[in-house]
Amino acid sequence: MSDIAAAAGVSRQTIYNIFPNREALLVAVSRYHFASKWNAIREGCDDDASRDARFRLLLEKLVLESWESIQAMPHADELELELATTLKQELTEVHLGARRNLCEFLLPYEADLERRSITPRGLGEMLHHSIVGLKLSTTTRAEIESVVATMHACLMALTAPVQPA
Repeated sequence: MSDIAAAAGVSRQTIYNIFPNREALLVAVSRYHFASKWNAIREGCDDDASRDARFRLLLEKLVLESWESIQAMPHADELELELATTLKQELTEVHLGARRNLCEFLLPYEADLERRSITPRGLGEMLHHSIVGLKLSTTTRAEIESVVATMHACLMALTAPVQPA
């Protein structure tokens, strides 16, 4: 908490007046992180945005920018592990919201997905779990860019318009 207070330019007591403990602070930061990413995605996706532009923005915000933030933090691996284990229960609501947002993001492609026996919910949940795992397992910029390019290609292929037979 001392490091957080120093970085924020406030006293430790100020932080404790708002958050009862480190865990509560981490949960609040996680909520803020997800909310800010989704606000940026919604703001960046006009109604007339192409599939390509929408998916690029989605992956940039949820994968690349998040990965870059994690890489820039000291002890990021310990923090991610703590979020995935110790605070797993407290973050359930955050993860449910993230999965719900992904499913809603994919709704415009529902008909084409269903022609491939895929639902927006199934694809959204798969993406969510993949993205969470990527942040824990990817160590180099080349790796994350390769995976993001593959995810983008898969999203484009799965949501491409299908001509009914």
